[in-house]
Amino acid sequence: MDNKKEKELTDRLLKMEEQLVKQNENLRSEIESKSAELVKSERLATIGTMASRVAHDLKNPLTIMQTYSEMLTPEILSKLDSKDKEKWFRLQNSILDMKRIIEDVLDFARTTEIKKQSESILSILRLAMNHVKSTYGIIINLPENDVAFQCDARKLEGVFSNLINNAVQALDGQGEIDIEVESDSDNIIIKIKDSGPGIPKENLERIFEPMFTTKTTGTGLGLVISKSIVEQHGGTISVSNKPTTFTVTLPRK
Repeated sequence: MDNKKEKELTDRLLKMEEQLVKQNENLRSEIESKSAELVKSERLATIGTMASRVAHDLKNPLTIMQTYSEMLTPEILSKLDSKDKEKWFRLQNSILDMKRIIEDVLDFARTTEIKKQSESILSILRLAMNHVKSTYGIIINLPENDVAFQCDARKLEGVFSNLINNAVQALDGQGEIDIEVESDSDNIIIKIKDSGPGIPKENLERIFEPMFTTKTTGTGLGLVISKSIVEQHGGTISVSNKPTTFTVTLPRK
């Protein structure tokens, strides 16, 4: 074999070796990634099962507390001064907060089938507003245009109430929230923008991770559940800053 052919063969072998090394590195990286995902998935499944059991155990006594507090409210309020009335309302709000947390946990632990029918996005947003906490000092602008599309209205109502509540909390009592609706022949796009300070970059990348939260209370499951519901519809959800905007894209059919 002459030197030229030997060099060509050597070069080919070196290139093949480089390709094999690169493929090996890619394979190792993919295995590590998949292993990490599997471990995370198994941990989340275990957490979900345990949390579901605890939530079920708490739900019944909490429902009793809520029922009795609502029954006693007229009688109790007639006997309290303004300061004590405020304490009573705080107690009731705490019960509602606990109920919401339990529902979050149960929703995370179970994935129920979506039931689609033609619905109006504006009616869903208006129903979602019924679950938004006090917005005194905050202006919420609902869209003027409306679009009908195929969806599970009850589940999307929960998604939008969660997103609007998050925006309200970000504003800390003062600011504005704009909800916009766009559509074409294939998709409907809902944008929820707030005039708050924005989300730190390090949190922006983790915001849809299970259990991740920057709040002092809550489960860190609200956005995870919202993402799951949107994806069940065949849609996507994303977030961006300046201004803070949650964008939900859903197929019309």
